Amino acid sequence: MPPLLQRILSRRTLRTVTVLSATVTGLYLVDTHKNAKAFQRTARTAWNGILVGYDYKFNFTPGKANQINELHQRVADRILHVCQTNGGLYIKLGQGIATNSSVLPPCYLTTLRALYDDASSVDYSIVEKIIQKELGKEIHEVFSSFSREPVAAASIAQVHKATLLDGTEVAVKVQKPEIQVQIEWDLIAYRLLIKAYEYIFDLPMSFAVDYTIRHLREETDFINEAKNSELCNEYLQTDPQLRHQVYVPKIFKDCSTKQVMVAEWVDGCRATDKAALKEMNLSTKKVMESVVDVFAHQIFISGFVHCDPHPGNILVRKHPSDPRKHQLLLLDHGLYMRESEAFRKQYCLFWKSLFLLDKTTIQEICTLWGVGDSQMLANATLLKPYNANRSPSITPTTNTSVLDAYEIQMKLKTTLKDFLINSELLPKELIFIGRNMTIVRANNKTLGSPVNRINRMARWAVVGLGHDPNFWTSNIPTDHLLSSSSSSSSKHTSTLTRQQPLSFWRWVSMSLQTSFNYWIFEAALALMSAAYHFAQAKSYFEKVVLGRKSDGFEAVLDDALKQRLEAEYGIKVEGDLFDA
Repeated sequence: MPPLLQRILSRRTLRTVTVLSATVTGLYLVDTHKNAKAFQRTARTAWNGILVGYDYKFNFTPGKANQINELHQRVADRILHVCQTNGGLYIKLGQGIATNSSVLPPCYLTTLRALYDDASSVDYSIVEKIIQKELGKEIHEVFSSFSREPVAAASIAQVHKATLLDGTEVAVKVQKPEIQVQIEWDLIAYRLLIKAYEYIFDLPMSFAVDYTIRHLREETDFINEAKNSELCNEYLQTDPQLRHQVYVPKIFKDCSTKQVMVAEWVDGCRATDKAALKEMNLSTKKVMESVVDVFAHQIFISGFVHCDPHPGNILVRKHPSDPRKHQLLLLDHGLYMRESEAFRKQYCLFWKSLFLLDKTTIQEICTLWGVGDSQMLANATLLKPYNANRSPSITPTTNTSVLDAYEIQMKLKTTLKDFLINSELLPKELIFIGRNMTIVRANNKTLGSPVNRINRMARWAVVGLGHDPNFWTSNIPTDHLLSSSSSSSSKHTSTLTRQQPLSFWRWVSMSLQTSFNYWIFEAALALMSAAYHFAQAKSYFEKVVLGRKSDGFEAVLDDALKQRLEAEYGIKVEGDLFDA
């Protein structure tokens, strides 16, 4: 036997290999059965993160410009594989990328949409053990009936239909057992990957990591979800219309814990199920008006915003008091975002200023938020092209220069860095507001755009500013609204109360200016309304006469925004990039 082979097969070497194999096998078994595969998931993430970083570092070059689209697809496929294999919070993180992927190549959105499919569920025997552990009772001691199969399953929990001992039908939300073990590992991996990619791509990416992680942690706490549900209902009760149009199912606190939540069972169809709404003789227009109104009220009035308004979380039923009317059923209150009062007023003013073409106020707000490109922010806010030199319209430019893939990506990178000149100043609320509005827009589009979403939200923004006539003059108290300090706000308010009465001519001047700006605002909404009705009429003609598929006004806005992206940034968008 050759000497080299003898050394390889020596007792010492074999003993070392045996010990290492046993150690690795033991660690694998412990991690699999006692640690919910947390280490394996993190290792998988780290390895694929290294591959993605390597792929981009060495293949994203001018010399390989014709292969960049294939590079993006490879990376998107790799991210999808990691998210689907790891499951749990990775599904949420992947969905977040898909929902907010307007700054990424289109293949990311189209590929990661697969994460919205129904998630896997855990066995009934495991559900029984979780309920016994959390509630301290056997399942039959709490419920007279309990469905063995879940009626719905998501990334972190699943829902079973059950009946309490008093006969009350309930929905029982049970958190998957591995989530509490995996969450810290997953969030550490998420933080490290974002930091690494920020370094590799030289883009501000980590500024919102802590904010996002805090909200993801809150989403896995069902006690927090129960509190969100109650607070959401309290705010809805303050509006005379929404208190009747929207219903939040009751939470049974005595049967709920951090990992199990019992809520009132409600029946209804999805808000985007046009056939079911027609069968109930309910108006899709009225339903979508309520959908837009409830989330606009949250964004502009209460400042307490539901961040996951996808169709599965918005059901519709006939109103219990009047079957001719509808009632929304708002579900899944795990992910909420609380706006600061300063930001809420700033955001209301920003929306109003967009329609008044008030470039000065728009720029002041953008500067306060650390944003260098106010027009790009306006595009992202309205989810339509915006031109600060004329009233909001939907006519895009089409003078597109032809750039190769590498030049397009580098131009977009430069644009993003110019857009976000100070990431520390950017209100983190914009992240989840953008998610909310994108999903609501997609819901409206699914129903054929029965509602002029932009006009409706603009009116809610004005309501959010209150009744102060100063908001309609050039003397808008921007020092008050643009201050993030509550002490500054209090100081300004007390200063206003000490002001001397206005002179007669000053009062006349302000009254005229208020009226003039108000009618400019109304004229802008009227122009948008005319464009909306024209687009809807065209859509109806195409469907009824030509037999073509048409999604109405939202689809027109999508096309206009795509052309704007191509004209200004050289980005050619294929498919429904802006759909959630």
